[in-house]
Amino acid sequence: MQTLREEKGPPLPLSSMRLFIPPLRLVCAALWQVVERRDIMDYGLLEEFATSVLEIVPELMTYRERVQLLMGLRARLVLELCRCDDELCRPDTVQPHLNRIRSCVSNQKGEVSDPKVEASEASFMKLIETLLEQPEERELFFQFLKHVNDLMHGLYSNAWPHTQLPVTYSATSQVSLRLDFPRDMLFSCPILHS
Repeated sequence: MQTLREEKGPPLPLSSMRLFIPPLRLVCAALWQVVERRDIMDYGLLEEFATSVLEIVPELMTYRERVQLLMGLRARLVLELCRCDDELCRPDTVQPHLNRIRSCVSNQKGEVSDPKVEASEASFMKLIETLLEQPEERELFFQFLKHVNDLMHGLYSNAWPHTQLPVTYSATSQVSLRLDFPRDMLFSCPILHS
């Protein structure tokens, strides 16, 4: 029995590859617009494209890098859904995205699991569960994130008042204790600060 490749002959000639390049460039350009506009509701498309590319060329990133990228994009989308009105912040709306996060964390092709990645996923799932079940905690969490985002933006524009540092650290500690969420995770995940 012959494989498909053997039945079809040699790989595509270089001249035929030109037919694939324009659509790929178009998709990349469209996705770049999503990134530039920070259109969070389309981050799922960006994650799906990145997943496809990484399945084709897995050596582009290590397991940890790949999971950080894919989980970060999908997590940002989930947080945006939770931040929106109650119509979007429902388990049936959020659950498919949480399933995608779980699938990107699961090992593929014999990769060694990473305890830090698994702990990060577990913390995020617990956070989302809290945000879905407790609207008052959700409101406090997003007020806090806005505060942190404003401070981080100020830090990078050199307009950040240094007197805010103790307040920020204290607020971070309180939220991490209330939600059992690692304090450094909020500052180490750049996708949350967009």
